[in-house]
Amino acid sequence: MASAGEAPSTLLRFLYFVGAGVICTKAINTYRDYEHKKESTAALAAAESALAAAAAAEPAPATAAAKP
Repeated sequence: MASAGEAPSTLLRFLYFVGAGVICTKAINTYRDYEHKKESTAALAAAESALAAAAAAEPAPATAAAKP
């Protein structure tokens, strides 16, 4: 049978373990959010540059430019 001194230390170790799990889970989720936002920002910048390139003035066809 366990002595009276072991129960608090066992409970304390369990609480440390649960606390470490909570902290690690929070850190992982924060990192995932950071990566997701970074990828979203890069995709948005690529889309904006593609849109700007598509919206740029296209040169007139040679036949239209030759007409007086």
